[in-house]
Amino acid sequence: MKTNEVCNTYPGTLANVGEIRALDFPLFDTYDRIYLDSSATTQEPQSVKKSMYNYRTQTIRGSNHSKNSMEAREANQRFEESRHKLELFFNAKNYVVAFTGGTTDSSNWTALRFPLEKGDMLILTSIEHNSQIVTARNMAQKMGAEIEYIPDNTANGQIDLKKLQSVVANHKKGKILLNLVHSSNVTGIMNPVHEIRQIMGNRGFIYLDMAQTAGHCPIDLDSLDVDFAGISSHKMYGPMGIGAIFINKKSIRHIPNTISGGSAVKLVSHWFTAYNDGVTRLEPGTQDIEGAIEWGLTIDYLQKIGMANIAAHDSALGKLFISELMTIPKIKILGPTDMKLRSSIVTFTGKAFGTDHEHLARELDKKGISVRDGCFCAHIYVSKQLGAPDLVHEIRTSMMKLGIFNDVLMLPGAVRASFAFYNNVDEVYKTAEAIRNIMSTY
Repeated sequence: MKTNEVCNTYPGTLANVGEIRALDFPLFDTYDRIYLDSSATTQEPQSVKKSMYNYRTQTIRGSNHSKNSMEAREANQRFEESRHKLELFFNAKNYVVAFTGGTTDSSNWTALRFPLEKGDMLILTSIEHNSQIVTARNMAQKMGAEIEYIPDNTANGQIDLKKLQSVVANHKKGKILLNLVHSSNVTGIMNPVHEIRQIMGNRGFIYLDMAQTAGHCPIDLDSLDVDFAGISSHKMYGPMGIGAIFINKKSIRHIPNTISGGSAVKLVSHWFTAYNDGVTRLEPGTQDIEGAIEWGLTIDYLQKIGMANIAAHDSALGKLFISELMTIPKIKILGPTDMKLRSSIVTFTGKAFGTDHEHLARELDKKGISVRDGCFCAHIYVSKQLGAPDLVHEIRTSMMKLGIFNDVLMLPGAVRASFAFYNNVDEVYKTAEAIRNIMSTY
């Protein structure tokens, strides 16, 4: 599965993908693997790893709590430089950037801190990742807030804007918080955030899950004007275990001080606490300084390639893969096939209710191809995409409550292939051919 330079001449793809792979992602050829699971975790460039190795082995570590030592000053300087890089990368001048453990942590961060009360409303959509649903729903129920689900539009896969408009218009009092995925981790569908922002109006707050778009396409947060947005480093070619939440400066006053620790407070007495005013009040405890620095190096790397170039490359591969899958009998692609509506995530199944997903994934793995299979932590959306009626989904839920688990009934699923700038056209054709051969045995 050596790099095939046919990718150099394919419209939309990076002309130097072979050079990129040879210099920064040589392990694909070393281990003879095709890696198509970048929506779960991307690979980190070798040059970033080497730079970080040099930093770790040639630097005396310092803490973000300390200020008056050489080590602490350098650590804090590099830490804040990475924060600033995130602001510039996402054009987030109107936002405060706080480091978190990842997108899931950012989603829970918002759910636990946003002060929903009785009379307020939480809006969830049917296409969300589970991390966007569970904690937020639990908190809304605990506080007595209303909960509404917005279905997806069958025609284009995006959330139903007419339904959203109706729900928002009919909620006359109280705040509204909408948990919204920028791009689905199942179908890759892209939601029209600008239109949704207009519908939500002044009373509506938006938390945007950007896990699948950060690092894959240009994002202008100041233009999107959402209230909160979460990202993960490991989904944009950076280190694992660190992420960030962007908090709109006009919305930060709504976030209370709920978690305390070193650097979050100015003064503590027996009965009084004075919190810091800046972003440090949102980052208690010693932060992942090395992770932030490494992430900053990754951002430098991505900017050299160019996000528009990366987006075009990924989209071209996704489009080609969809066209290949459409020629394979028994394969069903989930979501719309128009690349204007979706990212390069391509999810498919070969049988009703997706009971074949594990077999497909295992057989592809035997052929040296890494994909993801299952429900992708989006049970509601996958069940609907696979044609499971609401009644079947409720039966599954009831069985789980009773402690009854049956893999066939409980866990339908599909197979997901997701592309990155280190993939090439040759890998698309080889994967499609492998799927064709596997499906011919059914």
